[in-house]
Amino acid sequence: MDQAQHNIEKRHRLLPEMWNSTNITNHFEHINKDASNIPTTTYKSKSGLYLSGDNSLESFTEFQVAWGLDTYYAPICSTLGIIGNTLSFLVLMLSKTTTTYQYMAAISCTDTLVLILNIMFLVRKFPGYEIFHKGTCGLVFFLFYFGIHLNVLLMVTMTIERYLAIRFPLKAPGWFTIRKARVAILVEVLVVVSLDCHNFFTRAMIETDDGNSTICSPSGETNAYFLGKIWPWIDSVWYCYLPLACLCILNVFIISNIRKAGRFQRQMTQSSTTGSEGRNKAKNNSGKERQITVMLLLVTFCFLILVGPMAMIIIIEKYYWVRVTPYEQAVYHLVRTVLNNMMYTNHALNFILYYISGQRFREQMQQILCPCRHTSSGNRQASSRITSKGLSDSNMSIATVSTEQSRSTVDSTLSINQLD
Repeated sequence: MDQAQHNIEKRHRLLPEMWNSTNITNHFEHINKDASNIPTTTYKSKSGLYLSGDNSLESFTEFQVAWGLDTYYAPICSTLGIIGNTLSFLVLMLSKTTTTYQYMAAISCTDTLVLILNIMFLVRKFPGYEIFHKGTCGLVFFLFYFGIHLNVLLMVTMTIERYLAIRFPLKAPGWFTIRKARVAILVEVLVVVSLDCHNFFTRAMIETDDGNSTICSPSGETNAYFLGKIWPWIDSVWYCYLPLACLCILNVFIISNIRKAGRFQRQMTQSSTTGSEGRNKAKNNSGKERQITVMLLLVTFCFLILVGPMAMIIIIEKYYWVRVTPYEQAVYHLVRTVLNNMMYTNHALNFILYYISGQRFREQMQQILCPCRHTSSGNRQASSRITSKGLSDSNMSIATVSTEQSRSTVDSTLSINQLD
């Protein structure tokens, strides 16, 4: 019992890494070397993970609910998200009409990477599966942080560009081109690589004290201090606090400017002397821009809703939420499991948001999934256009003939009058 209390006090002096149960587990495993002969993850050795007085949390409903979420919801959500993000990437790359689609395609790639790693983290929670080895310890963590950090950076960049496009509609076409967007994405990739490459040399497979196994853990006291005290704040500010603040402010600006632009467009339409063809063209262009903006707003608002609670729990668990009893630890595990799954849901949800809000996206999706149906529909539309054109030409011909006949009648009348 004294050893358990000593472990609890030691746990409170450590700051575990923030973003998934796998990272948190590694710190608990390091603390719990004496409590279990198998220093692995959550469901491999439930009794040795949480340092509870009776070494068991399985009797608590909160722990069982968390186990169910990780066992059933998370794999299904991640699998469907991978499929949806792959389809999104194909559709967005086929629609190379806007720079926003370039950013969305890149975001689909990072979402897919994060969800694949989530499945890998879930698999290693069960006996007989392990993803951390000598060559993969630093690589897995690098890919995970690379995926989430690049994802939010792309989202913020895309939102800034959309705001400037709405704020300066005449200058935006010269500022933002597809080529410039691709260069910006490449630069951001390099920035994130430089931010996260430390995982290759700050982590290594460390042998446990009993010598029976190894764990992926910080190598050396300096790296342990950096990963335990400094890196969690860099990670949380980059992935959570800074994007949340930027997206909240930018979304307010975007919505405000959309309302102003709508009022201005209605005034111009009412007072415009342009022909119906010009008004229809302007209306179509405005509709496309509005669809893209709505897609972006949905994506960013879902990020705020699904990732925002993670920002709050980081502060709460560090400064206010002291977990001593087994029940408190079970409740904490349930809360973190729910928030982790909300975060992964954010990475799996974009396909649905694109499909709901983008008509062009739906059309491209139907073209990929049902090419025969799209071809027949295209033929019908082409036939309709030809028929309409033919009818229009016929009407023009009839009008021409009628005009010629009128001219002939007038000429005949003039001739008769002259004869008289």
